[in-house]
Amino acid sequence: MMEHETFGRIVAALRKEQINLSNGHSWSQQDLADETGLTQRIVSKIERGRQARLDGGILRELARAFNLTSLERREFFAMASEVADSEIVRTDLCNEEVFAQVWALLDELCAPAFLLDPFADVVGVNRALLAFHNISIAELQSFKTTAVGINNLALLLASDTPLRRVLGHGWRPIALANVQQWRVATLRYRHTPRFQQLFASLSTYPDFRMLWAAGSDSEHVIEDCSRLRRCIYNHSVHGAVAYAVFTNVSLSAFGEIYLCSFVPQDLATAVLFQELAGENNHALPLTPWPNPGLASYLNEHSQ
Repeated sequence: MMEHETFGRIVAALRKEQINLSNGHSWSQQDLADETGLTQRIVSKIERGRQARLDGGILRELARAFNLTSLERREFFAMASEVADSEIVRTDLCNEEVFAQVWALLDELCAPAFLLDPFADVVGVNRALLAFHNISIAELQSFKTTAVGINNLALLLASDTPLRRVLGHGWRPIALANVQQWRVATLRYRHTPRFQQLFASLSTYPDFRMLWAAGSDSEHVIEDCSRLRRCIYNHSVHGAVAYAVFTNVSLSAFGEIYLCSFVPQDLATAVLFQELAGENNHALPLTPWPNPGLASYLNEHSQ
């Protein structure tokens, strides 16, 4: 299976994300034991990768304690299956071909579209997306010098970015949906240095913690059972728009590749997207693929 030790580190990372409201600290192993009905000894063994048997009952209690959404639960249970990460894709799969196919599609779509890696680093965008969100290449490149890099969540959360301004009142539901999807995509990487560095950097944005907590608050959590998103709002430049965001997931040995494209939901938005695509809607590369931090981690742990 995913190495017991690796799964244990993910469980420990998820535990530390929970807050004990009585003292304001992250959950201890005893807190998790109390919440799941397990003993502290078993929790410790799970986190150290020494619990040989992880039956369905234990996994369900852990998922319940962490208040995972449906998509997060599916990912969590998949991580505990007896299949190693390296065995998810066939050994003869050519990662370069997978990426080339996705990139070619991004290059040809006649609608705003972008490409993400599991950490939501923006691998590439097409020109229609830049025009729609009123973002210049220079503004995107300026994020390269930050600790976060050119990351989709950073582009949404930074108070001075054009993206946040053009979304107007549509910003919060779109930002929340993106944070929820990020929670799912990064679940198996919560213990990695790249995730921890990225989480710390994103936490400096005032809205991040609120949006992150909305994904795990047992009283106010918005169930996330699909990657499909519908966006209807008044764009500050283009006026009323209505579109759905469809996300295609391509598998590779270096994590999933997410191609997100905007599909118009009314005639006016369809006409707008066609105009924005124009005759030169080529894709623009922004960050390396595969993600250097993830590739390094996966190579290290596949030995």
